[in-house]
Amino acid sequence: MNFDTHPDLIVQPYLNGVRLTKPNESPMLFPTIGSLFAMPLMVYFVRFDATYIDANHFIRLTNTPGNRGYYSDRDFKGTPFSDIFQKETVEALSEENNTLLYTKRMNIYESQTFRLDDLAFSSLSFKFPVFDLKDKIIGVFGISALTDTSIFKEAESLPSSMKRIIQTGLIPHSKNIMPGFNVNDIYFSKQEIKCLRLLIASKTIKSIGQQMSLSSRTVEYYLNNIKRKLNVKTKSELIEKMVQHIWPEILL
Repeated sequence: MNFDTHPDLIVQPYLNGVRLTKPNESPMLFPTIGSLFAMPLMVYFVRFDATYIDANHFIRLTNTPGNRGYYSDRDFKGTPFSDIFQKETVEALSEENNTLLYTKRMNIYESQTFRLDDLAFSSLSFKFPVFDLKDKIIGVFGISALTDTSIFKEAESLPSSMKRIIQTGLIPHSKNIMPGFNVNDIYFSKQEIKCLRLLIASKTIKSIGQQMSLSSRTVEYYLNNIKRKLNVKTKSELIEKMVQHIWPEILL
């Protein structure tokens, strides 16, 4: 189902998700779609058939030539995930969206995205079910902050992105918005830490993938992320730094 994403519409918390309302029907306490789309974050509306309803320019910067070519602002609507992302990512995004449909509540996901051109990036994604006037869920609204800002020059640091997201007023105050570990201004996702724990336990890449139900490529991606964050190049350097200098509490 499609719905209106006019820039003047207000994105307002409703039930455990959001509802889009006209300015004269809602107090101006919450952001408009236009103001959200102007943020240096990935902001998007999607359908449950794994296609985009609309997205901001920051999302479109991640697009690659697919079956229909590079997407302009005009023809982006209706773009299927499979025209942009690899199968592994399409399946993960679809699972996240279907979970929202089932639970009927906002959730936070640590996502690893693989594009068709093999470029990959990590993000912390806040996804909300979108309710219509009859309290029916008609789609998903999402805001994603990059946890690795080295890929896109337009991206802000994770702390700055989190501040922007909190200031929208859309996140419940009781919500723990950092599901991973933020130590000395370095953010490690839960999946990264799981991979690291198994690596330190002398598990191979293949066995780590089997235990975590991940492909070997994804495990390598997690471990390479950690190496880059800690400025090390080898497995032995990584283990030494974590055991001797980094925080034992995240390895337990």
